[in-house]
Amino acid sequence: SPKTKFYAVASRSLEKAEAFRNEYGAEKAYGSYEEMLSDPKVDLVYISTPNAVHYEQIKMCLTAKKHVICEKPMVETSEKVKELFALAKAQGCFLMEAEKTMFTPLNIKVKEMIEEGVIGKLLSIRAEYSSDCLADISEDHWVLDKTYGGCAGDIGVYPISFAHFHAGAPMKESKVHGFAHPKFECNFGMQADVIYENGIYGFLQSHWFFTPEHKGSAILAGENGWFEIPAYWKGNKAYLHKDGVVEEIVVKMESDFEGEVTHGAECIENGLLQSPILNEAMSLDIIQIVEKANA
Repeated sequence: SPKTKFYAVASRSLEKAEAFRNEYGAEKAYGSYEEMLSDPKVDLVYISTPNAVHYEQIKMCLTAKKHVICEKPMVETSEKVKELFALAKAQGCFLMEAEKTMFTPLNIKVKEMIEEGVIGKLLSIRAEYSSDCLADISEDHWVLDKTYGGCAGDIGVYPISFAHFHAGAPMKESKVHGFAHPKFECNFGMQADVIYENGIYGFLQSHWFFTPEHKGSAILAGENGWFEIPAYWKGNKAYLHKDGVVEEIVVKMESDFEGEVTHGAECIENGLLQSPILNEAMSLDIIQIVEKANA
């Protein structure tokens, strides 16, 4: 990101931290989080650890008066989301969940085109992200944990955040169905039907039972046309269908993670404690669907 400098990496193991530093070019490597947080040169911490430790690590960073961007899902309950944003406010720190889907150049470009009226009024959003989970991980992986894992929180947040971003309005109501696997206690998929306050409909799904092409795709349908977006969470290509013509939309992107980090840094530069795009209210709308899938 042009707005940040990769200064330090911290791990529970100094050996791992040093290996990461050497591979990616950080200046410092720390073998404990406490030591890293005592470094006055650290301004913003990006937390990319397993879900079960997010809550305590966010609190640790905020208590040390460090700004935080935390990988999705930030925490597993609405109550914890509220608590952490209250703590960030009390500490004068910026806090944001890392949902890269909202900040890719492609999704920003498509949203701008919709706002310019290219397809008329946006009416509905369909999005999927699915993958054959057990083909990639062992059955003792933390992502299968009943409390902190589950498909909805791990990959379901991609279609959820995509739809929330493009709808541009709070949820009015949602009906969510979580899918089970006979061997595991966590959810193995979710289907969510959402109505937003501006009347846009969202049809969102995520599964761990199979892997479709591109792991799923998205459709943004309007009065006068529609966008088809393969690999909408990280790709750089979309297709505009209008008046019988298909137009390819291509944008430049070096990394699908750059946008969220740059956005967070810009918010901090401007003295904001929350993102105007991905704030407490948005994180609550995301986690509420995950909570329903887990119920």
